[in-house]
Amino acid sequence: MANGQGGAMNSQQIIDLLNSDYEFGINFIIDNNPQAVESNISSLSIPLPQNPSNLQIREVIDTLLQDGTNDEAVSQITEILDVQYIDTATNYTGGFASYLHSQKPPSPTGEAESGGVVVAQVISNILGAVGNVWSAYKQEDLLELQQEMMQEQYAFELEKIEKTKILGIPQAVFISIIVFIMFVALIIFLSNRR
Repeated sequence: MANGQGGAMNSQQIIDLLNSDYEFGINFIIDNNPQAVESNISSLSIPLPQNPSNLQIREVIDTLLQDGTNDEAVSQITEILDVQYIDTATNYTGGFASYLHSQKPPSPTGEAESGGVVVAQVISNILGAVGNVWSAYKQEDLLELQQEMMQEQYAFELEKIEKTKILGIPQAVFISIIVFIMFVALIIFLSNRR
């Protein structure tokens, strides 16, 4: 329970969380086989302190998730979390291969699937959720970029208007006033000629 997960939950509660809470699922994978996750991070040349804690490993994954500029983030997270499940783990993560296998409906071909395959399917659900979260971060970054572009366009338009002002009055209004004054002057001039 290095990530504070598991607590006094029973197996069904843990399975339910694995199926519904990707954060719990990521912690479950890290807590089950932290050495393999650390090895996968190192193989991607992502910096990690020596002998990192599970929390430090998780921070690497969170950083990848939140980096909307890295188009490889989801595949990197998938590679990082693609580790062998250790059914004999002594923490809350161990002992689920047979339980998961018993919860899985029979294969349509009638062949039995290994506990590792079933766990891999649950982990696949977690990775799908990771992809969705990363997409949401990416979408948020795109919205921020669009907003910045709109603000820059608005500032450009205001600056353009400011440049065309004559005596602090927009050019179109100034020209209209001059035309109006000339028109009034013409009327006065024509009325005085009579």
